[in-house]
Amino acid sequence: MKMKIKFLLSVGILFVCASLKAQTPDEKYHQNIYTIYEKQYRELLQTRGLPNDEITKLLKAYTGNKLNSDSGFAKILGQFYSQKKDIGILFYFFNNDTLRRAYYKPDNIIEIKSIPIKKEKLMQLGADINQSLNLYKLSNNRTPVNRGNVTLNNKQPKSIAFSDAVKNATDILLPQNFDPRTKHLLIIPALNIGTIPFHLLQPFRNKSFLIDSCSFTIVPSLIDLVALRTKILKNQSQSWTGDRLPKSFDNDPEFSKLDKLAFIFENPLLISNPAYPTDSSFMFPNLPGAEKEIETTLPYVKGSYTLLKGKQATKDSVLKYIFKADVAYFATHGIADQADPMGKSFLVLSGKSPYLTAKEIMTLRNINPNLPGMVILSACQTGLGKSLEAGTAGLARSFLLGGSSHVIMSLWNVDDNATAYLMSRFIYHLQTPHRFMPAEPLRLAVLDTKKIFKNPAQWASFSLFGIDY
Repeated sequence: MKMKIKFLLSVGILFVCASLKAQTPDEKYHQNIYTIYEKQYRELLQTRGLPNDEITKLLKAYTGNKLNSDSGFAKILGQFYSQKKDIGILFYFFNNDTLRRAYYKPDNIIEIKSIPIKKEKLMQLGADINQSLNLYKLSNNRTPVNRGNVTLNNKQPKSIAFSDAVKNATDILLPQNFDPRTKHLLIIPALNIGTIPFHLLQPFRNKSFLIDSCSFTIVPSLIDLVALRTKILKNQSQSWTGDRLPKSFDNDPEFSKLDKLAFIFENPLLISNPAYPTDSSFMFPNLPGAEKEIETTLPYVKGSYTLLKGKQATKDSVLKYIFKADVAYFATHGIADQADPMGKSFLVLSGKSPYLTAKEIMTLRNINPNLPGMVILSACQTGLGKSLEAGTAGLARSFLLGGSSHVIMSLWNVDDNATAYLMSRFIYHLQTPHRFMPAEPLRLAVLDTKKIFKNPAQWASFSLFGIDY
């Protein structure tokens, strides 16, 4: 009998050990992603040319909170956001041909799923949506082209139906149990996921679009979320000092004021259709619609404004006035370069030195840390750049590294009238206090535009990049 018991105990111990051994790789994977993610983030910033000491400084809020597990991240989200509100958080992590999709509510892990997928297939999701909307053809008359090489590629991309492209992206990017009560979504992207028009995804049974009932913000990275949200909450709460986090967002009544914020244009800098260079390697089409777009902004300015138009919109003038502005609004051309995202991604201005590069924008913080809190980039490609595992390196991220908190970025720009109307409605809605500022005003502006301009290509091109209040 004793021998039998010993045998059974031995078998039991072996079974438990085998079970633990079988779980170990998965457990280690989930624990190690935060270490791997930190390395990916460092690579992203090194691509931008940041020295290691500055990268370490940016990582301080992340490392200081010892964020090294899913449960730890969920807890921090409970300290950052109210559990009484319908907020969802999607954190994407890509490594070794696997996309890890983690779906959270503040203080709760809802779903974690690993999806085997090649990098090329994942990055194709956005291109398929663009192709299904016929964007490449629609934007021809507004897109800069290389001189002497107007037709860069005669081969047409493979056609895909809009419904199929949206379904493919929805199935991969959003959880099947996406809560229809969610009113705001924070998206922490990997690779080019941040450049996909989430407006068009359809997670609901009635096939309505995500934007119909849910605003969203593209957060630069997990690390930026921790740092930027910490900064916002510290500025809001007089009782929150040092590195201490509140036990719960809902326990601090001062944070309720964040639901009642409006964004008033008191001293904006407006850049309208510069006189584009004629001796560069690019040909830049004139953008009369950009002038109309800026004109629709003027009635909403409550104070004074600086308007730089045509030949006046030089780089020197922009740099002279930008630190005094609460908003910088660029209605011009933009170029995103994947090979050299810092030196060859730029906004186009006037004068002898017309290019304001991503590198120059990022280093403005060395001149003055007071970049405008909000930057509007109404230029094609401003949301694009070089896709790395921790996200995209491009113009929008440069403004955040330079000191801004919110960048309204364009994924494409194909219709002057629709863009002018959408931006005027956005600025209109900014004047009224909203939760999830400025993501909710942008959502309302999209819905206003959607009622008049039916084609998704006309209303789904603008996303908020940064952090919401």
